Amino acid sequence: MSKKKEKIYKFSDFKEVENILEFILKYRNTFEKRKYFIIDEDYKIIKREPSFILELAYIYYETKIENEAIKKIIKENFEDNFIDKDKKIERLSKIKEEKLIDSFRRSILNNDSIHSVKLGNELLHRNKKEFFKILYNISLISIDENKLIKTYFTEKIIEKIEKIENNSFNKNRLQIDEVVKNIINYFTESETGYLNFEDNERIEYFSKSRVSILYKKIYEENYEKIVNKYSILSTKKIKFENVLNEDYNELSEVKKELYDYL
Repeated sequence: MSKKKEKIYKFSDFKEVENILEFILKYRNTFEKRKYFIIDEDYKIIKREPSFILELAYIYYETKIENEAIKKIIKENFEDNFIDKDKKIERLSKIKEEKLIDSFRRSILNNDSIHSVKLGNELLHRNKKEFFKILYNISLISIDENKLIKTYFTEKIIEKIEKIENNSFNKNRLQIDEVVKNIINYFTESETGYLNFEDNERIEYFSKSRVSILYKKIYEENYEKIVNKYSILSTKKIKFENVLNEDYNELSEVKKELYDYL
């Protein structure tokens, strides 16, 4: 049996894993897809949904419900992911915080995954607010709805990890590393494109055709809270049309679980 198949086989149930910390530790290095888009034989770009294994595991342990749908989705998601090398993220403790913030912002906007992961990890441990300020700034101007969805849930996961371990860096370093790699690698390796809030036609197209009701729910219920908490000035609030029941049916099974949790 290959290493990848062995990993998938070991995912049998959640009873052997007490919480999100243990889940991340047990299945570390298996939470990402190798590519988030492919080009078919007709040279059409086909986007792939990001891996939401961490987000679904977080929901499973938070709700404390035997959710068979989540188990099934997670097992299927593991089959689409690859096994990364087991390697700790190096600390960059000698970099001054002001430079660290600027370097992280530049590297993630330049899609430099290697440096973004190291810089982002260091910034998260030193100044969590600045870390999420950068992610939310990018998410709220991105044409990729998954950036906001993943940032929102990543913040929840980090808060939960810190709560379980009382903000202990040494105890939760491996788990934090995994969460950081997951969110930043998606940011740097997925679709790039940003909103121009002065172009009303494109904003209207984005609001009607580019985002799901999951994005709209997170956006509408948290926009003011996010921009006030992180002093975000780069965006204007978008008004969405009324959500219809049909919109829910258009969600993937993964996103239905995320939506139902909110």
